Amino acid sequence: MGFFKDIFTEDKIDNKYSSKRTLGVLSGFLACIAFVVDGLHFYTINESLFDSLLIYSGAMLGVSVLKSFATKNKKEE
Repeated sequence: MGFFKDIFTEDKIDNKYSSKRTLGVLSGFLACIAFVVDGLHFYTINESLFDSLLIYSGAMLGVSVLKSFATKNKKEE
């Protein structure tokens, strides 16, 4: 359980959860569900839906990672 908490926690000292990481992981999970549903032929899902979910997920996770690097550099100075 601590592993999942670490994934969603932005600042371990303040115990703040990152909304960007949470949305990134949730949208990635939704994209995985969409791939499975489309692969099992329950529904036919448009490819632009896959693209938009993956782009959004990557952008949210990327912004969160870049923000953490910027915060570390400010603390070192």
